[in-house]
Amino acid sequence: MFHEEKDPVQPQVEEPLAQQQAEESFKEQYIRLNADFQNYKRRSEKERAEWMTSAQTSVLKKILPVFDELDQVIVLAKGQQTDAAAWIQGLELSQKNWQKMLTELGVEEITTIGMFDPELHEGLMQEESTEKQSGEIVRTFNKGYRFKGTVIKHAKVSVAK
Repeated sequence: MFHEEKDPVQPQVEEPLAQQQAEESFKEQYIRLNADFQNYKRRSEKERAEWMTSAQTSVLKKILPVFDELDQVIVLAKGQQTDAAAWIQGLELSQKNWQKMLTELGVEEITTIGMFDPELHEGLMQEESTEKQSGEIVRTFNKGYRFKGTVIKHAKVSVAK
């Protein structure tokens, strides 16, 4: 039988060529994937910036009418001699509208009735009280607020000794 001998040089030439083609294919895939990833990052950052602008615009649209009301109260007060009751009424209306707007945005006021809770309240001072037990809130200096369950501003209070 006739036996063909394989050229020992031929496989060595084909292997590096196939390996080189495979490496170039991997490099091309890597370059494409990296470009896709960079495009994804840019698109995500752009979408995030657009979302933030949209959210800020939404909040501002709710706030601006309240400022309009304050402007109207000031114009009315400057235009005529008004007593303190008229000022108070205008400011109470404005405050009511602020509270409504905050509620619509998901902000809730922290209650300051009952026992002091360091998670919700900031104790500014202690005072003697015959009407409250030790550790109970006596007075509120500033209201506190939560947004979606997270405290964004602690209520500033006085606590009974």
